[in-house]
Amino acid sequence: MKVFGHPIHIMLIHFPTALLPMELVFSAINHFNKDASFLDASFYTMSAGVILGWLAIVFGTFDLLNIFENKPEVMNKALVHGGINTAVITAYTILAYIQYKNYPSLEADSILILIIKVLTNAFLILGNFFGGDLILKHRVAVRDE
Repeated sequence: MKVFGHPIHIMLIHFPTALLPMELVFSAINHFNKDASFLDASFYTMSAGVILGWLAIVFGTFDLLNIFENKPEVMNKALVHGGINTAVITAYTILAYIQYKNYPSLEADSILILIIKVLTNAFLILGNFFGGDLILKHRVAVRDE
């Protein structure tokens, strides 16, 4: 799906790609510094990343439906990309829900949760690598003039 000729999915992916790693930074600062303002920033950043991540998934699914069936390599990469990033957003949705249940008395993340967030962000980078490959190598959702 496009707006003014620009793919909506590609416009949206920048937000969770930036917000979720920033959320990890805020969570880590709060964990080691105990500054409540970073805990609030972490919660709001995570919430925005999750909401915009789900929007990116919806529009990415529409893009997936437009990949030609005679290109199995492209379809497989798109499914891997979508699967990884859907898992990332699902994991962060669960983490956001846990924090939301405690709102406004948010709790600092444990070391275990921070490790989970580090791994989740690593998978986000991996999923986005596949997405970049789809755009740059296979020209998915790119209009050639």
